[in-house]
Amino acid sequence: MPWCPKCKNEYREGVTVCADCGVELNETLEGSVDEPLTFGEQEQMERLKEFLHFNQIKSAYTSFDLKDEVYELFVSREERRKAALAVDVFFKEEKEKAEDGASSVDSDAVPLSMTGPGKGAYQNSAKKAEENRSSAYLLLIIGSIGLIAIILIFAGIIPVSINIMNRYMICGVMGVLFVLFVVMGVVSMKSSKILAQKAESENNLTSEITKWCSDNLTAESVDAGLFEDVEEESEESRYFKRVEKMKKQISHQFMNLDEGFLDSFTDDYYQNIFE
Repeated sequence: MPWCPKCKNEYREGVTVCADCGVELNETLEGSVDEPLTFGEQEQMERLKEFLHFNQIKSAYTSFDLKDEVYELFVSREERRKAALAVDVFFKEEKEKAEDGASSVDSDAVPLSMTGPGKGAYQNSAKKAEENRSSAYLLLIIGSIGLIAIILIFAGIIPVSINIMNRYMICGVMGVLFVLFVVMGVVSMKSSKILAQKAESENNLTSEITKWCSDNLTAESVDAGLFEDVEEESEESRYFKRVEKMKKQISHQFMNLDEGFLDSFTDDYYQNIFE
């Protein structure tokens, strides 16, 4: 019996397309699991699908989401990481074309590869620590000022024209709220210190990887053997193949790297040696 790879509904023999999702049915649910990678307007998602197929990601297909009224692009879980790199290249190319006036980019299209499971938009620990520290200061200041104001009101130093019962009620509720602010500020401050220590380790690791790449990953060594059988290839396809090779070599040398960290580092280092 055919099954829908998206909603997992079973259909009778002879049906080829899911009535709810609009995607082609599979003969079985066994095998790979398809996951949404990005969404946007139909025309752009169709072009992206063709781009992924060109880069040998054959599991890519589009589907219309009736609930959110957007077109989603799906790939198999096995090809998600490879597809995420290709999506990044596609949107960079679209942005460059838009800036050159050659074409326009749909601003509603958001690559889920940046935010969804598996990859995520990488943010280093130093930046996270700074954000937590800023939040902590803000929460502590607001909470402290609020508690001081509550104490002054309760003591009658700041006159408030309400009866004593309402004063107790307001001071109690607001006091709990400002205490919560202070507690959250303390927690954020502790988190920022932990993240700061992690950032130091990340900086040391980044320096170590950068040194190794400087000695072993040059533009010539990365391109060696990649394009010998291809007379003419697009720049985005070259980028895709180069990044894949760089990530494999770095992962082989430095095992168990965070995927987001590896993606971010590789992309930055690519800019250094090729652009």
